[in-house]
Amino acid sequence: MISLIATTWLALATAAISPGPNLVAVASRGLGSGRKSALIVASGLACGAFLWSFLTAFGLGSLFGTYPQLLGILGLLGGAYLTWLGIKGWRAALTGKGGQIVPKSGQGPLGDFLHGLTVTSTNPKVALLWASLSTFVGPAITQWSYLILFTTGSTVIIFVIYGTYGWIFSTGQARGIYRRFQRASEAVFGSLFGGLGVFMINRSF
Repeated sequence: MISLIATTWLALATAAISPGPNLVAVASRGLGSGRKSALIVASGLACGAFLWSFLTAFGLGSLFGTYPQLLGILGLLGGAYLTWLGIKGWRAALTGKGGQIVPKSGQGPLGDFLHGLTVTSTNPKVALLWASLSTFVGPAITQWSYLILFTTGSTVIIFVIYGTYGWIFSTGQARGIYRRFQRASEAVFGSLFGGLGVFMINRSF
């Protein structure tokens, strides 16, 4: 059982490292309001991971086992959303306006926390990830000790990954590099978002 949970954590970490709305949320706060605001957003993302992991252990897998077509629908929605972000990123690279990762002012501790929680709760990429994981690990979590281990570990992984992103984007050096290479950055992120979106759409058929 421990090896199964560890494999799930590896898949979670790999998905979290890749570009998506969660990364945009924490990086934008880091650029615009500094480390504290970015870390609070990351804590909201981590709280969302706790909720998703809890649902994964309690019935989410059964839902998608009964209605497997829902996974395809989520894949199409998530892929379309990421493809749109990719197009938006390339448009920003070409015009210099409307970028994905732009400095955003903090909304206070509660506002920043709720921002992170809302982003991860409504992120199609995140929903698809947890839906997929629920069919893999959900039915195997039959003890409270495993539930606590799984949810706590998932929360810590997400906070560490996005907290690191927030710390990086809050540094003065990162801000300078971003301002200097903003268009190139948008092109890179646009390509990554678009590529991941197309992959998710193709996988859904």
